[in-house]
Amino acid sequence: MACATKIAAAITNSCTNRPAGGLEVKMWAINRADASFTMDGTTETLCTAITMSGATVAYPITAVRREGNVGSDGVVSDILPSAFKHYFSFQPYGRTGADIKAMDDMTDIVIVAELKGKKTQGCFQIFGLETGLHPSGMSFRANDNNGIPTYEFATRDGEEETHSRYVFWSTDYATSLAALVALET
Repeated sequence: MACATKIAAAITNSCTNRPAGGLEVKMWAINRADASFTMDGTTETLCTAITMSGATVAYPITAVRREGNVGSDGVVSDILPSAFKHYFSFQPYGRTGADIKAMDDMTDIVIVAELKGKKTQGCFQIFGLETGLHPSGMSFRANDNNGIPTYEFATRDGEEETHSRYVFWSTDYATSLAALVALET
């Protein structure tokens, strides 16, 4: 991919494409090594299919309110192409040994999150697609935040992503959602 140095498309904000902040309740965590991502031939930030290898699955993550968050930060350099650090945080309620082990052991993951708002292309966003998300912080205090831990995952330094985020879209909303749900089994 060539480094872009000029604007390549019109950017239009209007009343018809106004975004809404927040995430829907369900996200999907995917072990990056277990999945292959089919990228659109024209738009390099558009993923049109996700395929799991063998018997592996995507794991649903349910966040009731604002216990989950995703995002990205630009990494600007005078000598290298601009890049992006992706981010995911989650506050799990589970307290069993298996719940704790699942969160403590998680690394090199990809997150697919559904944004609130219109269910059009762009509502499913992918973080960690190129180099994965790895543990970057964890905090648990029994007397803080109702005893709910916070786990954070991010792109590692020096392994930044090419784009601020990627979009998963397969034909329409219903088809895209069904494709993600099918990855669970």
